[in-house]
Amino acid sequence: MSTTSRHGYISQEAWFHNINKIFNNNTPFPIRAFVVPDSLRDSKLEAYFPQVVGLGPLHHTRLELQFMHMHIYKLGVVRQIHHEFGRNLFSPFVTELTGVVPSVRDCYPKHLDAHDFHIAYIMAIDGLFLFVLLLHYGIRNESNDGILQNIDTSYILGDLVKNEGTREGILRDTMMLENQIPMLVLNRILQTQLMYEIFGRSLRRGGLSQMLLGYCKALSPLDVLEDYPEDYPAHLLEFLYHLIMPPEPPAPPPSPPPTPPPTPPSAPAPPPPPPPPAPPPPPFDPGVVLSMAELVKVVVDLPWSKLFTPSNQAPVEKEILIPTASKLCSVGVQFVCTNHVTATEFEVEGDPVSFKLPFIKLNANTEVIIRNLVAYEQISKLESESLVLTRFFEMMNGIIETEEDVKVLKYHGILRIESMKDDEVVKIFSGMSKSIRLANPSKIDEAIEEANKYYNGQLDVMICKFIKNCLSPLWNIIGKIWVVFVLIILAFQVYCSVYGCASKCKKSN
Repeated sequence: MSTTSRHGYISQEAWFHNINKIFNNNTPFPIRAFVVPDSLRDSKLEAYFPQVVGLGPLHHTRLELQFMHMHIYKLGVVRQIHHEFGRNLFSPFVTELTGVVPSVRDCYPKHLDAHDFHIAYIMAIDGLFLFVLLLHYGIRNESNDGILQNIDTSYILGDLVKNEGTREGILRDTMMLENQIPMLVLNRILQTQLMYEIFGRSLRRGGLSQMLLGYCKALSPLDVLEDYPEDYPAHLLEFLYHLIMPPEPPAPPPSPPPTPPPTPPSAPAPPPPPPPPAPPPPPFDPGVVLSMAELVKVVVDLPWSKLFTPSNQAPVEKEILIPTASKLCSVGVQFVCTNHVTATEFEVEGDPVSFKLPFIKLNANTEVIIRNLVAYEQISKLESESLVLTRFFEMMNGIIETEEDVKVLKYHGILRIESMKDDEVVKIFSGMSKSIRLANPSKIDEAIEEANKYYNGQLDVMICKFIKNCLSPLWNIIGKIWVVFVLIILAFQVYCSVYGCASKCKKSN
């Protein structure tokens, strides 16, 4: 029986199962973020659905992935690592994971219509495959080869290490939100007696966090923290999110206004004297005049577009969140690399004016990782919490609009591009502005406001806006007149070609 009917509704069996489970269990709801909302998924399906290898119960059994050669390759890797453990039978290892199946079901916000043993098999296969990837790319990147002395992961992975396209496709799929393996499965794999015998205490001391940290360092487009998150993460993507987004300190509560001391009762005060008459206005002083910048600002702020635009037609313009990198650079703004997204700041006090942005590494995996991090943030945060990462990439969408903007940020050390062209970088940031709700983080919004205020306050910018506001409607009118003139000429030419204007002129002569 499938979980959903052909009309897209949950089946009766699944509905009764979920309701009975909720009312018969007094534990709090443990559902974590594993599913991408349709509003985000529809913007670019291939960024949220695995294209090479499916992990976990949501995509392991997808037919298009089952028929691909990578599924057979994944089974070969799992069989090889299982043989390295010294066991020939796979079912006892699966039996050890059946104890976590109820907790695995609780991780997903929809009913998993599969038998417990089937889910345990999926978690055993995909968990071991991900475990090999974490061993190879995580611990090896941490330069701790002593843990790897008992096992050759390069031999087990085989062609994956050699073929760059296949390797990057698998690594990219492991960071998709719907392709995550619950962390409790990986933790249970580490806790088995077999793992302890193979790797010894050296791996258990570092634990799972050491592997995850090295893996995230290798794939993260942003700098990561060296400290592990205090909270137990639900999956690999959540671990990466907490590594690049340090927790913000809670805002101090507003201090109550001081209460004035009580005054003793006294006799009623006499009525106040009438106000003195207003002094006459001072005579005009020609020495006191507005500065040129203030004068231009007053003229620019006039509603010039309304003077030339009909009342029934409103001009439609694209909303500009922030000036682009090339525009900010043209008015003397210097981009400075900072550590994390939460340290984004626009400083006008220094000389030169600086815009602090975090370092971003761009490669073939960047767009997928960023999109899934943003999706995780949007569905895991409460309505009262700010979407800092989402707002940051909305801001970057405004900063990067052309290849010239990419060149500016590369020159200042904000972007480092690997095997990509500048126009591809523009496409990455231009497609990541979709959000399911307002972000409104105060830190990012302050930087946007300060950047706009500084840029719009420059004299040359105000003059250009004034010229644009004045001449743009006039050019529209001139264009319409030119179109009418061309149509008249064409009509006259057609008339002459039909009725022979030249012959009539000769006869009249």
